[in-house]
Amino acid sequence: MRFEIDAAALPLRMPWKKGITVGRAYELLREDLLGHLRKAQAEIGFKYCRFHGLFHDDMAVVHRKPDGTIVYQWHHVDKVFDALLAMGLKPFVELNPMPSALASGTQKMFFYQMNVTPPKDYKEWEELNYEFAAHCAARYGIDEVRSWYFEVWNEPNLGGFWSGTQAEYFELYRAAAHGIRRVDPGLRVGGPASSKASWISDFIDYCSKNEVPIDFVSTHLYPQDEYVEFPEPGTSPHAPGTFFRHTVRRTQVEIEASVYPELEVHWTEWNAMSADSGASVHWLDNPTNDNLYAASFIAENCLALDDAADSFFFWVVSDVFEEAGFPLSPFSCTYGLLTVHGIPKASYNAFRLLSRLRGSRMEPVEGTKLGTGHTLVATREASATHVLLCNHKPLEVAQQPELKETVSVPAHGPGEHVVVLERIRVGSGSAWETWVRMGRPQEISIAQERLLRQHAEPEMSCLKLPAREGSVSFDVVVGPNEVVYAEVRALGASSVGKGSGAAESALWDKLMGEKSR
Repeated sequence: MRFEIDAAALPLRMPWKKGITVGRAYELLREDLLGHLRKAQAEIGFKYCRFHGLFHDDMAVVHRKPDGTIVYQWHHVDKVFDALLAMGLKPFVELNPMPSALASGTQKMFFYQMNVTPPKDYKEWEELNYEFAAHCAARYGIDEVRSWYFEVWNEPNLGGFWSGTQAEYFELYRAAAHGIRRVDPGLRVGGPASSKASWISDFIDYCSKNEVPIDFVSTHLYPQDEYVEFPEPGTSPHAPGTFFRHTVRRTQVEIEASVYPELEVHWTEWNAMSADSGASVHWLDNPTNDNLYAASFIAENCLALDDAADSFFFWVVSDVFEEAGFPLSPFSCTYGLLTVHGIPKASYNAFRLLSRLRGSRMEPVEGTKLGTGHTLVATREASATHVLLCNHKPLEVAQQPELKETVSVPAHGPGEHVVVLERIRVGSGSAWETWVRMGRPQEISIAQERLLRQHAEPEMSCLKLPAREGSVSFDVVVGPNEVVYAEVRALGASSVGKGSGAAESALWDKLMGEKSR
């Protein structure tokens, strides 16, 4: 595939860099989780962080006094937001769950038991949101808080996350939105934070007809949702591997056709968790969270959907995550990009490589048509060209051919160039398979952990190639589910060693080499 420079080309939008997630607010009081976020910030760099449970009882926000009056305290909330802001992450605030002091019932979700019932009094819920936003504005300044997002609830279209009706959710949203906007009309509020791109048109229509504030739409999608929707074999209308991006594109069209076509669109949960039938849908024990498969799914879809939304928040950054209780083994098929030990998974490495696609996108002008699941993208800065190739094999596909390409890019001047290659493959950038070969140990020794960390790093190599007729060309072979990154730079000046000249170096050799007196 030959690429050329396009003067009108723009950089990739990278909506996946807009945000990352963790499980719940209380987990952000843990130093190990904060360390995992710092690592991701240093090596990838996200802008916002989203999580459940801000108003959970373990955050101790709401208290009802014996006389029935309500008081608030924000100590834990402040610690969480202070920690995020200190590492360059803004809150994408998820307003939930229902504090026990305000709840109408006792239905709860997850190991940590978050209350999912409507409030007894929607006015009290509105006041909680007002007091919370007012506190944030007082602590961090209204200009800072205007740059945040306030998202009402999580997946209210699923009975496990919201015991009320759609109409009751809309009332919940109205009360929260009015509470937030009472603090400042510039604060951004939205929803419905639904599963499977549901309720979007209904939500927009409700806000429009009832003059309820709405600044963005948020929703969620996982690739195995295909077989939640179409569990019977052969009933899905989507070709293998296309459900996720087809659904994202369909939702984009749906919003553009609404009464508010300019609304921002935020996918505030997604990951690579996949299935190949209704019988293989697993939310707690799905190896596609941990193995090589995740790398190519992430790379393919982040590139294919670069213009399809304002954000994609990967769920989640770390296996320090307690929805089903704390993970009990080094790899546990939990959703994180990093294991509980902080070992990068193939999914993490995919984002590391994607983040290197700096500069303007280049235009492919010559070459064979790429096969299904094959992706090739190049970007260019003044001093370097960046290329990413991936070969995604959907679970439904028995065999996936190798991606074999000769990549040709414009040279960065005459003379020789250096091409650095970085590959995510089994045992190099994907350590899950190594852990499996170890016998899936419950506990890992120091030596085993060192090996896993070594195998978690992508394979690297370099080529020194001449520029011919203004181009640099190199061959790449990408196996099923592998991802390869290449950086092309002109060969720089040779090393000069230390600053000393030849005469001074010779004198040092003489003086330092004298026999002792």
